[in-house]
Parts: sequence; C-alpha cells; structure tokens
Amino acid sequence: MMPLLKRWLWVTLVIGAIIISFAPTPVGRESRPANNDEGWLVPRLAVATGASALAAGLQQSNLWGGQVDAVSAQDDRASQWRLAGITGQTRDRVAMVQFGDDRMMPLRVGEKFPDGTPITEIRENGVCVTLSGKRRFLPLTGQTIAIAW
Repeated sequence: MMPLLKRWLWVTLVIGAIIISFAPTPVGRESRPANNDEGWLVPRLAVATGASALAAGLQQSNLWGGQVDAVSAQDDRASQWRLAGITGQTRDRVAMVQFGDDRMMPLRVGEKFPDGTPITEIRENGVCVTLSGKRRFLPLTGQTIAIAW
C-alpha cells in the first residue's frame, strides 16, 4: 500500500508542476494618481480633548451631509432622567436623580420628580410614587437607560 501512496503523490506533483508551468502570468494594471473629484471626501476634524468636545466637533462637521439641530438635542437630553441612587439612613433617605446632561438632583419624601410625580416612600432598593391615584414602585436595579416621563 505504501508504493501506491508514493505513486499517487508523484502523479499529483507532476500534474501540479504542469499546471503551474502553463498558467499565464498575471498582468497588473498600471496605477494612476486619483483626481480631486474622485472618491470620498471626508472632512478633517480638529483634535478635541474630552468626550463633549469630540461630540460637538462631530455635530458641526456635517460628516454625512445632514443638518443637526444641536439645541434640540441638548434640550432632549436635559428632559431625560433616571433614578441614579439612594443614600442615607432609614429615616433620612435621599433619592439621587441624574439627568441626561449629567446633572444630579437630591430628592426626599414629599418632593416631586422633574415630571411632577410625588415621592411617597424611599426604600433602599427603589422609590414609591403615586401615579393616577395608584402607588407604584420604581426600582433602582435594572435601569440601564434614562427614564423619560
């Protein structure tokens, strides 16, 4: 069986050498410089330090050709908020509300969320509120996105 395997390998080697020797050589195209009106034009951005400066630079760059209304985007972020944390002892707990523009606001029992919803109780794992006459629980865990009320 070993001589048969050797014979098969030699035949394969000879056939491969014949194919390679008769194959045409590849012809490359001559490269030419691109004209100014060809291809994509991507504007250069100024080097910015910090995430907010980078985001502002991207908004002003008009990278994809659309128009961006930066003022409405800022107002939208300021109107979104989430329950960021709870601090304090049992009788003096404070709920920390974080807005989309990273402002923090401490709230106590009896005060109202930014949308006007009153806080009835602050627990260690969430806040109880009154919505449409019904008591609802807003948990602290599981909030991955800002809550827009």
